[in-house]
Amino acid sequence: MKQIKRSLFALALLFLLFIGQQFGLIGPLLTRMSHIAWWVYLVIAGILFSGYQAYALTKQDQVIDDQWNEQQGDVYMKRMQDEKERRKQAKKTKAI
Repeated sequence: MKQIKRSLFALALLFLLFIGQQFGLIGPLLTRMSHIAWWVYLVIAGILFSGYQAYALTKQDQVIDDQWNEQQGDVYMKRMQDEKERRKQAKKTKAI
């Protein structure tokens, strides 16, 4: 699923670049970009990479938290079942 999303994103980006080239938008953009210092591009790339990593790690952390919460819920339900069985057994012994 992840590869499909990435492929569609790359395809959409290529399509937008093609449309930009056909309408003559790419040439002026490239001439403007050549006047900007190279380190600015590194800073922008770092910001984008940092944002992507923050998003990916947040998603991964949420999955881990959900698994832990489900595991703790299972433990709680097991304890409730055990308590219910214990009370049932205690009721049976009182009735005898």
